[in-house]
Amino acid sequence: MPRWLVVLWVAMGALVVLVPVGAIAAYIYVSGEVHADMRFPSDDVTVARCALDPATGRPVAELSVTSGAAREGTYTVTVEFRDEREKAVDRGTGTVGGLAVGATGRTAVVGARAYGGGAPRCVVLDAEFESTEPVATATR
Repeated sequence: MPRWLVVLWVAMGALVVLVPVGAIAAYIYVSGEVHADMRFPSDDVTVARCALDPATGRPVAELSVTSGAAREGTYTVTVEFRDEREKAVDRGTGTVGGLAVGATGRTAVVGARAYGGGAPRCVVLDAEFESTEPVATATR
């Protein structure tokens, strides 16, 4: 077999391997760049206090929401109440409406039933943001 044919086969084989690897690397790079500034509404929510209501015995999560969104909107937050073994015992939802860009709002989420075992643990399970301001008037 002539030497030039061997070089051609090796070069073709390298292309068959390197082109898909390069495409995958480029996809990963671009994907990272596109999602670099991605934010989630749950990043804006903090559990300020988690305790039992002394009168009812129900778990209460006091939430603080500082808007990192580009527009005014409403946050809907789902909190899960867990026991000492991290088992979910209850769940509740709270909202903070009309929150301006950069503003902080508070809400309390109360469990549906009394909790009997020790101090509960409050975990933000989900947070959703719905803009109440049209895109054309957004400040950012």
